[in-house]
Amino acid sequence: MGLLRTLAVTTLIILTGGFLNLSEAAGFNFKAGIGYDFLSQEYFLDSIAEAGPDSIFAEFSLTTDYLADVKGLFAVHWSPFEDRRIELTTQYEQTPEFIRLKFLGDLRTKVGRSKLDIFSELDWRHKSDDSASFGDSYLLGYSRAKLAVPLSKKIKSTWQLRAEFVDFDSVTTFSYDFYRLGGKIGLEMILGNISFGDARITVDSRQVPDSSALNYLNFGVEGSFFGFYRQGEIDFFSRFEKKDYNRSDNNDDFIRYEFTGRHKLRLGRLYYLRQELDFEYVGFDPSDPVNHDYFQLGLTFLTGLEGFDYSIGLGPDFELLSQSADDDLLLTEDYFEAGVKLDFDLMKIRRYFASLESVTGYRNLKNENDLLTDFSYERLNLIGDLNLLGGLNLNLLFSAEWEWHEISTNNSTLFLLSSNLSYSF
Repeated sequence: MGLLRTLAVTTLIILTGGFLNLSEAAGFNFKAGIGYDFLSQEYFLDSIAEAGPDSIFAEFSLTTDYLADVKGLFAVHWSPFEDRRIELTTQYEQTPEFIRLKFLGDLRTKVGRSKLDIFSELDWRHKSDDSASFGDSYLLGYSRAKLAVPLSKKIKSTWQLRAEFVDFDSVTTFSYDFYRLGGKIGLEMILGNISFGDARITVDSRQVPDSSALNYLNFGVEGSFFGFYRQGEIDFFSRFEKKDYNRSDNNDDFIRYEFTGRHKLRLGRLYYLRQELDFEYVGFDPSDPVNHDYFQLGLTFLTGLEGFDYSIGLGPDFELLSQSADDDLLLTEDYFEAGVKLDFDLMKIRRYFASLESVTGYRNLKNENDLLTDFSYERLNLIGDLNLLGGLNLNLLFSAEWEWHEISTNNSTLFLLSSNLSYSF
């Protein structure tokens, strides 16, 4: 199906959708829409090695558009009960090159005093023309079952089982079929003042039939907390995991610890201070000759003001990466970067939502070379959802990053855009 046919079918669905009046009678809801996805990168290519130093084309800018598709979509959602104990969704997407079909199901029920939630997803994508390459077409399945058993008024135990598989039409170095099975056992607690905390033990196993070296077993423990106090709020997430690949040389085996924390202090009715900390440490097996231990630390300090439907914050943003190397001759990619971060959120229930994040700064590398040099950067992220009229909605995701290096031929830009105009009825 070509681009014009995709647009025509989608437009017809939108125009005729308003005449269908089945949703209230049978628990059906419909959504039809059109969207545009775009992913592009621009960088400089040095062709001296191929063309010689006297070539007038010794360096030039190269732009690659990885994705630029108009898509049409149509979805049917069925929820026959007011308490939404059962929800089923079927969604069809069509681009000039790809067909995508998704089935989603959610079942919520009770087993005595316990609550059971089962979610499943089946996603099929197929390239519809003759230019299909390896990895373009696949079938993905995912299912999760969670049982919450109350132990007291404020504490409950949770038991979760997850299963996932991917089946590609063609297997390549980068596209392997796999099966993954995992689970979590934990406790969830209400701590007063609308505060909440949980702790879990996790395990995951992956099997790759065509490459046993990619099989792994992963154990972890994790916990989170979210709470309020009189002048502010605090939340954090922490996780420790150990991943063991099925390799005799212990390559890629590692332990990993991460911590993410946020704290907001309110100063009166409008003003606030917010601190953010992100930390990650990865330690590889001592016998691994390729990978090296590292830690990454990010700090942000914002001051701003917020009202009922908006929030704006501005402040310094820092990030540090430090790698360890047993060989003194090995040049690590250590860096320190500092910038200014702007956060802006705007929301009105059932009308619009927008979130903008901008970080402008400079990265200084410990070890520079011809390919890795210091650079200034601008990173921009925007998420928006706007109700235009009745069931007509526009939503978009835009992300961009610019790098300006001391060696100009290392400059690069990256753009990502995903947008949808949809009508629900």
